[in-house]
Amino acid sequence: MMSIYPDNIHELSNDIQRDDTYYRSIIENNSFYAIKTDLEGNYSYMNPFFCKMFELNPDQWIGRPSIDLIIPEDHQLCIDTVGKCFAEPGTSHWVILRKPHRKGMVSTQWEFKLILDAAGNPLEVLCIGHDITSLILRQQELQALVDVTAEQNKKLVNFTYIISHNIRSHVANIIGIMDLNELSDDEDKINNWEMIKKSIHSLDATIFNLNDIINIQTNTNLPVKKIVVKEEVMRIIDSIKVLFTNANTQINYYFDDKAYLETNAAYLESIILNLLTNALKYKSPDRQLEIDLSFYQSGKYKVLIFKDNGMGIDLDAQGDKIFGMYKTFHGNADAKGMGLFIVKSQIEALGGKIEVESRLNESTTFKVYFVVDKNPD
Repeated sequence: MMSIYPDNIHELSNDIQRDDTYYRSIIENNSFYAIKTDLEGNYSYMNPFFCKMFELNPDQWIGRPSIDLIIPEDHQLCIDTVGKCFAEPGTSHWVILRKPHRKGMVSTQWEFKLILDAAGNPLEVLCIGHDITSLILRQQELQALVDVTAEQNKKLVNFTYIISHNIRSHVANIIGIMDLNELSDDEDKINNWEMIKKSIHSLDATIFNLNDIINIQTNTNLPVKKIVVKEEVMRIIDSIKVLFTNANTQINYYFDDKAYLETNAAYLESIILNLLTNALKYKSPDRQLEIDLSFYQSGKYKVLIFKDNGMGIDLDAQGDKIFGMYKTFHGNADAKGMGLFIVKSQIEALGGKIEVESRLNESTTFKVYFVVDKNPD
């Protein structure tokens, strides 16, 4: 009787068996994970390396749901990846999953692929994976370094602005007083020199506060100290008194003389100076400028409020731009569009926030929220 098998069938069978042994040896003796699941997601195979690394007994896990070895937060990610395998049977799909280990959480990268029979019907899901925990840790370290660099860049922007704006305001005030001095009588000259002395002391305080920031170049934390709010506001107003006098400004205080903040002195000065000069810059031509300052505690914040009766802002039209860089609203020639951007940046660097309310041609109110002191003196 003639055989239907080729003459070398036994030889081919031996080759196939050797190939199977060879590839199984690779899978079972190399340092990558290999598992298979049935179409219900239950384990049907675990290679020895996977079992060794996660201290698993395959006899106890074959037939159990594979998702039980994945943390709950990653369940949906795993399910979605398996769904992609069924949607695109001929394509491998990659996913990063975290697995619990007695030494801590392990990050693993997996290639999922659907195994098909000769007719193209799905049989199992093959998953090949490897440990990428060290890579993830290096990425986290790199991201931390990027975050520190970004924070230092923000500080540099704030530092540069304080140099260019705050110090320039002090100098402009001194120059203004000196110009007045040339036209004043002897009695007024004495008063003017007192004003110059105050401005110089205020300038010195600004530079001193900037030195605090310079001294922590490699630290993302800003130095903080206890500051009596009214004293600081009055010091800043004295440092630019000529500007307020020329604008015939009335300033009203609605808080305790002893109210304080524990915060960064340079940033607080910059915030106050910006919001006060902002009120001067956008005063109404139709009435005397009035600035109301109030201060109170609300939950985890202490809130410093600046309200003026100036030109106001159309928040419906421009509210989303008010704290943007280079955004101006009233066409002032000296407006650069940096002040409110810097204020927002500085208060957020301190962990707080800023809000604005305004009515066109009526008033504008800025609410600056400082995080409540943790360890006041």
